[in-house]
Amino acid sequence: MAVASARNLAAGSGTVSTTSGSKVLTFSSAQSLKEGAAVIVDPSGSPQYFTIDSGAGTTWEAMQNASATVSGKSFNTSDSTTTRARGGSNTVIIPNAAHFMYRATVDDSSNPDWYFYFDTLFPETGLHPYTKDQYTGQMWASSAAVAAFIPDVLTRVRILEGVVRGSAGSTTSADKRIKDLCTRITALETWANSTGHFGTPPAVGSDPTYTLNNLLSYGDAQ
Repeated sequence: MAVASARNLAAGSGTVSTTSGSKVLTFSSAQSLKEGAAVIVDPSGSPQYFTIDSGAGTTWEAMQNASATVSGKSFNTSDSTTTRARGGSNTVIIPNAAHFMYRATVDDSSNPDWYFYFDTLFPETGLHPYTKDQYTGQMWASSAAVAAFIPDVLTRVRILEGVVRGSAGSTTSADKRIKDLCTRITALETWANSTGHFGTPPAVGSDPTYTLNNLLSYGDAQ
């Protein structure tokens, strides 16, 4: 599904091969890729999502491990032109990757505007490496199959406490994960402060886990 604020990707030149569990991407022709460049392997088939760490020529290392072994697949990658076009059909949020927000004073048609878009390309001296627009912030995407952005730590704590959760929950009812921790700490403190530490310590907690849908329903990644 297209991501409205993501800068458009471009069709890659040649093909690429991957090995399951490896970060190495082997291209059929030499590439010129900058740090953070997106590489979407087999975008029309069974896509794998990567961002570039380093490399040269036909051999590059990604920041994510390959989930499958494939050979000679087409790929999409970050556009190396000055285009600011965003929200195209090939735009994605890449799991386990940093995404950088950029601000321009003109839109994708060069009309005056307060124009924002995000890209996985790392800023260089505070600017987008190709458009030269100002870098304004960074967020990480979750590792889920359908990636969602992880808020900065202060926003995340407020969300977990229910302060800015809005329609996803009550602003007066703490998030379940925070409540679980507080309940456990209170039980341990009650036992530890009992006279002479007598009595039976509280039972071991259930160590609950949460699915992506749970986290989104609690207000994460808003």
